Amino acid sequence: MYRAYRRQDLDELIDGMHPDARFKPVPSARVYEGRDDIRLLFEHDIHMLAEFDFRVISVQERGDCVLLHGKNRIREAGHVRDAPIYWVGRFRDRLLEHFEPFERIEEADAAFEEQA
Repeated sequence: MYRAYRRQDLDELIDGMHPDARFKPVPSARVYEGRDDIRLLFEHDIHMLAEFDFRVISVQERGDCVLLHGKNRIREAGHVRDAPIYWVGRFRDRLLEHFEPFERIEEADAAFEEQA
């Protein structure tokens, strides 16, 4: 799915989402629910987020859960800075069902342990 995102292949990306998916890409964003709402994020809303460039650095898997370590490029008051970001995802029937961002590794680790 990340490769599809980087290629901007939204059809492949959305096809990887569970119909009941809850997806929050970055801490400042709202939760997007369902495939149509998630498509809205990637076609429109993503361009308005302060965190405008997120990259996955590493992936840890356990069963149907993943912990992603990444970095975010954030616009604040005319400046740009990089910050670490972590995501916890859960799959159901091989489709992404839940995706949540964390700014602190401790919170992400705890959520990952709870999900796994």
